[in-house]
Amino acid sequence: MDEHLPEAEVVISQPFYLYYLTRQRIDKAPNLKMAITAGIGSDHVDLDAAMEHKVDVTEVTFSNSISVAEHAVMMILALVRNYIPSHLAIIAGDWAISDCVSRAYDVEGMHIGTVAAG
Repeated sequence: MDEHLPEAEVVISQPFYLYYLTRQRIDKAPNLKMAITAGIGSDHVDLDAAMEHKVDVTEVTFSNSISVAEHAVMMILALVRNYIPSHLAIIAGDWAISDCVSRAYDVEGMHIGTVAAG
């Protein structure tokens, strides 16, 4: 990415450490007009530097909302079904199905919700 910054007008960045849009990178991009996040959030972009250089910072709002909802459901099922302790027991060669099943439940009939979700 760095070698293309001097001539770049638009950068599509990712919220992963190696691709943070830091002040140093923005300083190296005199033609930069827009930084688009391939995802949501802007904590990986130096917003002060972007404002100083008049660079618009955008994101793909709602791009991961389905994935986040699916992840929440997956975590609920993992907790209710006692998945992680059971998995660790199998790995340790300690597979006692009665122990795992005694702490695993069906979600049928339960009231499930999320609290303080983003």
